[in-house]
Amino acid sequence: MVAWKQGLRWISWLAAAAGAAALTAGALTQERAGAPVVKTAELTGVIGPANAGYIRRAITRAERAGAGMLIIEMDTPGGLDTTMRDINRAILASEIPVAVFVHPSGARATSAGAYILYASHLAGMAPGTSVGAATPVQMGGGDEPADPPSPARGSAQDDEDAEDNGAARERTAPSSAQAMRNKVVNDSVAYIRSLAEMRGRNADWAEEAVREGVSASYSQALELGVIEIVAPSLAAFLEEADGREVTLAGGQLVTLALEGARIEAVEKTFAEEALAVITDPNIAFLLLNLGFIGLLVSFYNGLEPVTAIAGVIFIIIGFYALNTLPVNYAGAALIILGLVLLVSEAFFASSGLLALGGLAAFAIGSLMLMDTEVDGLQIDWRLIAGTTVALGAATFFLVSYGLAAQGRKVTTGDKALIGMTGHVVSWQDGGGYVMVDGERWRAESSDNLNPGDPVRVAGLDGLTLKVKLIK
Repeated sequence: MVAWKQGLRWISWLAAAAGAAALTAGALTQERAGAPVVKTAELTGVIGPANAGYIRRAITRAERAGAGMLIIEMDTPGGLDTTMRDINRAILASEIPVAVFVHPSGARATSAGAYILYASHLAGMAPGTSVGAATPVQMGGGDEPADPPSPARGSAQDDEDAEDNGAARERTAPSSAQAMRNKVVNDSVAYIRSLAEMRGRNADWAEEAVREGVSASYSQALELGVIEIVAPSLAAFLEEADGREVTLAGGQLVTLALEGARIEAVEKTFAEEALAVITDPNIAFLLLNLGFIGLLVSFYNGLEPVTAIAGVIFIIIGFYALNTLPVNYAGAALIILGLVLLVSEAFFASSGLLALGGLAAFAIGSLMLMDTEVDGLQIDWRLIAGTTVALGAATFFLVSYGLAAQGRKVTTGDKALIGMTGHVVSWQDGGGYVMVDGERWRAESSDNLNPGDPVRVAGLDGLTLKVKLIK
């Protein structure tokens, strides 16, 4: 009886402990469920069309989820101006705060990345990171200064000095290319200053980053008022951001409540990952050339369907990718001309001149194809060299194979008889009958032949053989 009572006591204690644990877990779950949500999106590598679509989708998803903030984790050398402005438009129109956090250590937000950082509602950097170098590079022009020198203001000058200064201004008047460069730089300065004024950040330093290409470390950026937070990790960034005030579109002032926030990453979709791959200029260039080689092989194999279909698919994907990138149409035209010349070599006896011209046009056009100086959006010269050599080798192989095939002896049809040997069966007055290839043929010859003489077929005239005496 005593043992039975002790067992009941142990069971009641265990039930009480389990109940307390369940109540605690339920409370924690309820507290966790009520915690704010912070979405994150990675913006790494060159800023291109794939990044823009991903960031726009991340902002929309964060808005629909009622997230307290979207954090863009940035590490970029820059990218396309049009893509950067697309991302900034999405940030400026966002219904929730969008922060940019440059991390981990060693990351950077240069060129187009600096503009996106300035557009964000809250900006932070990890130790060991940098920001700046925002001078636009997709503009052409030379190495001339962005602004022509001007005389000092407020100095006392006589008429002769004024005339000298006027002549100097005429000598230093910018060329059309320099004028265009100045327009691009001035437009970029106005754009980043407007972003800085909107977010209350250092507009003068932003202008220097555009005009002079200056950069700043994480500590300098904080001291200069370029960013608001320095944090070693994402969790630390959230702690620093909690309680800060940001202004959303329409002037709405929001106080960030991020204590205990749940961090949820917005992953890229398969389509976004695929677009990021094919919009790499090297991949797009390679797809185009694989497509052309597929069509060429299909043509030389009597329009074989598998390689033809694969070639068309590669070419379509390659052109789609190039359509999203800044393409120099002169370079594209040279590439097409080069490919046409390579095909023409198979139809015209040019002793290789068409092929050499085609390879030269192809290589020059490939070097000119990308109309931008942005790092990461250029076609690797080693890929161009390898592709040019491969195309040249394939063309000369196919052409030499065709010429060799033309030089080989015909083995089918009537012309297969040419070159065969036989003997005279009967002969009279320049004509008679010969036995060739086991058959009796009517024959003619300018030689004086007698029955039994060995002969070789030199030609055909209908069903009459032209034969020569074998001496």
